[in-house]
Amino acid sequence: MKRSFFGFTGLLMGMTLVPAHAKPAEHYQDLKYPPLNKIQPPKPERYVLGNGVAVYLVPDHELPLITVSALIRVGSRWEPLQKAGLADMVGTVMRTGGTTTRSGDKLDDELDRLGATVETSIGEDSGGAFVSVLKEDADLGMEILADMLQHPAFPQEKIELAKIAQRDAIARRNDMPGGIVFREFQRTLFGKDSPYAHQTEYATIDSIAREDLVAFHREYFQPENVILGVWGDFGPEMKGRIEKLFGAWPKGGHVKPPVPEVDPECQKRAGLYQIDKTDVNQSWVVMGHVGGRRDNPDYYALDLMDQVLGGGFASRLFSRVRSAQGLAYSVGSSWDAGWDRPGVFIASGHTKSETTTKIVTSITNEIGQLMESGVSEDELHRVKDATMKGFAFEFDATGKIVRRLMRYDYYAYPSDFLERYQENIGKVTREDIARVAKRYLKPEQFVIMVLGNKKDFDQPLSALGPVKDVDISIPKPVQRADP
Repeated sequence: MKRSFFGFTGLLMGMTLVPAHAKPAEHYQDLKYPPLNKIQPPKPERYVLGNGVAVYLVPDHELPLITVSALIRVGSRWEPLQKAGLADMVGTVMRTGGTTTRSGDKLDDELDRLGATVETSIGEDSGGAFVSVLKEDADLGMEILADMLQHPAFPQEKIELAKIAQRDAIARRNDMPGGIVFREFQRTLFGKDSPYAHQTEYATIDSIAREDLVAFHREYFQPENVILGVWGDFGPEMKGRIEKLFGAWPKGGHVKPPVPEVDPECQKRAGLYQIDKTDVNQSWVVMGHVGGRRDNPDYYALDLMDQVLGGGFASRLFSRVRSAQGLAYSVGSSWDAGWDRPGVFIASGHTKSETTTKIVTSITNEIGQLMESGVSEDELHRVKDATMKGFAFEFDATGKIVRRLMRYDYYAYPSDFLERYQENIGKVTREDIARVAKRYLKPEQFVIMVLGNKKDFDQPLSALGPVKDVDISIPKPVQRADP
């Protein structure tokens, strides 16, 4: 609804600036619009508690709500390989298991009574926790969040429930073809033992004990690793609340974990890989290689290059591979730049079995043409225009603004990174895109992962080159002997 409103308003603004005697535009592309108004987002106050907790505060009196969000330097990329699944389990049981003073079940009842929400989670490279509560219940809601972060109970029965959920996820991980092909692409590219591609197995879940959860929490959940963002209907008294609840949290003294490196052997894993799945009548294709980081000066040109290639309905992959050639149900690309480690460039498509090798060839041809001839002026204008107009939606919610600044802080990026991004996008030229396409796109390093029923392919995948088969079978759980 907001997009339609702003689009209509922008059209009216453009039309009202046209003099009454001016000749009306004959085509929508001839319409002239005024420059976008400069956005003036609220500026959070940032300060640091004595124990190292960084805090962002933004009062917002539109609704009688207060939200507190915590970003924690923790993640599955730091869990032991033989205990894969530990980080996720810690993030889950911190919430379900409650604290040393509130059981998980009691906590559920209390939150239901308040109409509040409290959640915790741990992803690959960060952990999160938040509470959203009515202003009148903010003290209790924030107390619960602080208690959960500092004093999780990790009861054994909740750990067992989390293990059941993880075992169920392992058993079902080969149900969705699209999920399989992207997962195996990552594992092939980065390496199966990589912090960025390892996966849980029955054996790794069975190896996790309560002491592991306690130790993992103690190592990473320390005030020096926490950034708090607070926004909502509050006044100067909020600083006192935060000091009372988080200021006495003792420093952990543990060294911040270094970012695990991406295996430099990635570029040597190029080739065709095949997952033969006999119960499907369609094929999924993912190809690509290791990408770059957001602090690369060429990131802006690469972002626009990717939008031209496969970033929407007007992109080359969509308009040519899908619409003109009829080879894809869905198709696109992504230059997924990492914050503190290299990301991944991916081009992907989904087609019927009988056009499997054709879509592989078609996508690689489009990438080759981009490398050879760059982009047109119209293409560059289109993606620049879309990107610039999209900035308005980066500021449509206070929470979005605060979380973005917390993320910049977390990864040690400048607080005005978004503004710099906007400025640098405007400077990108066709020559820039032609240069980065030639420099960064390396088809000879592509891992090309294909999932489908190979007996129905238009021709054997080997017609495109040597093929390696990928085993996606799930190791069975170890049968324990009865005592």
